[in-house]
Amino acid sequence: MANFKKFLVYLAVFAIAVGIGSALASIGAQFASLSFLAITPSFGFEPFTLNLVVLDFTFGLHIHPSVAHIIMIIITIFVAPKIANTLVK
Repeated sequence: MANFKKFLVYLAVFAIAVGIGSALASIGAQFASLSFLAITPSFGFEPFTLNLVVLDFTFGLHIHPSVAHIIMIIITIFVAPKIANTLVK
């Protein structure tokens, strides 16, 4: 049960980091000195449909990470274990 709780803490910290990264990218886009935080490469693949006569499945993935997202995720990798150990005992 403790491993599941740790997983939930990691997931929550990751979601918070992505949210903060989005906010930083939005704020950074407004200032010339912080505009690098809003640089957003896009990669993925176009949606394709798998027709199984009874069901149609459509799969596709596009990821648009900004520099701020990447920085926050790197910080999360180092901080999340400490937070998880503090919250889950």
